[in-house]
Amino acid sequence: MQLRIRNRMTFSYLLLIFISMSVLGLALLWPLQNYFINHIKVELFNNTELVSNIMRPYIIEENYQPIDKLSKELGNRIGTRITIIKKDGKVVGDSDYDIRRMENHAGRLEVKEALAGKRGSATRYSTTLDIDTMYVAIPLESHGEILAIVRLALPLTEINKTLFNLKMILFTGILLASTVAVLVSLRLAKTITEPIEEISNTANKISNGDLEQKIFLRSQDELGELAAAINNMTAALKQEILEVKSSKQRLEAVLNHMVSGVLVLSNRGIIQGINVEAERMFGTKEKNVLGKPYQGILRNYGLQEKIEKVIKEKQVYSHEFTTIYPEKLTLKAHIAPIIQNGQIEQIVIVFHDITSLRQLEKIKTDFVANASHELRTPVAAIKGFAETLLDGAMEEKKLRERFIGIIDKEADRLIRLINDLLDLSSLEAKETEIEKQPTDVGQLLKDCITSLNNKAKERDIQITTDIPDNLPKVIANPDMLMQAFINLLDNAIKYTNLGGEVEVGAVVNDGYLMIKFKDTGIGIPKEDLPRIFERFYRVDKARSRDVGGTGLGLSIVKHIMEQHKGYIYVQSEVGKGSTFWLTLPL
Repeated sequence: MQLRIRNRMTFSYLLLIFISMSVLGLALLWPLQNYFINHIKVELFNNTELVSNIMRPYIIEENYQPIDKLSKELGNRIGTRITIIKKDGKVVGDSDYDIRRMENHAGRLEVKEALAGKRGSATRYSTTLDIDTMYVAIPLESHGEILAIVRLALPLTEINKTLFNLKMILFTGILLASTVAVLVSLRLAKTITEPIEEISNTANKISNGDLEQKIFLRSQDELGELAAAINNMTAALKQEILEVKSSKQRLEAVLNHMVSGVLVLSNRGIIQGINVEAERMFGTKEKNVLGKPYQGILRNYGLQEKIEKVIKEKQVYSHEFTTIYPEKLTLKAHIAPIIQNGQIEQIVIVFHDITSLRQLEKIKTDFVANASHELRTPVAAIKGFAETLLDGAMEEKKLRERFIGIIDKEADRLIRLINDLLDLSSLEAKETEIEKQPTDVGQLLKDCITSLNNKAKERDIQITTDIPDNLPKVIANPDMLMQAFINLLDNAIKYTNLGGEVEVGAVVNDGYLMIKFKDTGIGIPKEDLPRIFERFYRVDKARSRDVGGTGLGLSIVKHIMEQHKGYIYVQSEVGKGSTFWLTLPL
């Protein structure tokens, strides 16, 4: 059975100590040890002065935020623990530990001496490091006032290791007679250090992220157990990292494919996360806003006020607001705190784009108002002239005929308006699939021209055609297409001045049949073009009513095109006329 490593070390060192101490004695070792410790203490004080000079500007300006990070960088460079302590004992920087979990250091012996204006030092057991440690501390002063304490600490285990190496060198040089002890020590060192080096090298590779590394040791002692433990830890760590990565990827996929924007803030209002939809809403990129205050992108006072209320009251709030950049949007924000241990850790804001909803509400309101107005006008005329007739105008034949003619005209107008409303409602509902069949669009256009030719002649308007005889048929509902053609041709005749010209044409282009209605009429102002397909929208309201328009014709045409997976667009110039294009897929 192999001896445990502890036993092997014990027997070897007993033999070595017996031989060495019999020759040299303790008297030679103690002065050397004291000299080395004092030398270490002087070096620590010198390093403390250097660290104090580096930290001085931040302490004087009371800029404590970068001190902790700077302490960790300096501590890593010089291999020494660095602690920066305010004069009230609060730790604002530590190279080895999280300052938020560190207790007040005002009661430490070396800190007390430094607060008294002296160079303090102490050696004791560190509850933080869990080992015996040497501490040195100096005051950081400005204009005679102590602002903070700079303290450096070095574990005595490192000093003892160095002293042990010095003792070995000394013994090797002096004790030539200790050949057997030296050989045993070297053999023992090789036995111990080789597996330790292998473990150390592999552990360093694992710490750098190479989780495929494994330690292969055949020994059954503590080193073998340590190697097995590290291998098991690496396998478990690899599995945990894979699960964390998978969870992170799933979360990122969910956030980036959400139709709502998401913004994550710290409890101080610093942006910690933003998804793709929120980037679009606020015209920014994640790399430009992370780590910055939320006010940089949320420039709405009401929303900022609600966020501050969430931070203070730890309650969920909602707020609706409008953005201008990069586009005009109406957003509804739900602001919720994430609370742990009674404290707000983060704030999550979810933005819902309700622009289309608000637009639909406005369209609905406008539609009700416009429909009421349009219906009221002919009804009021009918009511007024009927009352006039009842009041005595019935006795006068000419007046009676004129009034009844007006009533009949207004009734026809009311019927047209109601029919258009019913047609539009049916088209928008899309409750039933329309019946489609191969349709000869050329023939439909010719029939449309024939039905409106007399109306054009009454206004001395010439209708010209450019319709090829070999136009391919389209799969469509002929009645609906005929309704769209009549609406457009009727509009062209109505809004073209006497003696003008209207052109109807068709052409095949890139898999589509394009139908043209061109007139030499009054034209449409550029600012009105985006709205002419809205219900009841009129460019010239007075003229529209004079020519008998209901304001629904173009909206009906648009919906008919949508039912056929086509579209309509217009080109127009005031005073020169308009051209409407219908595009149908072949």
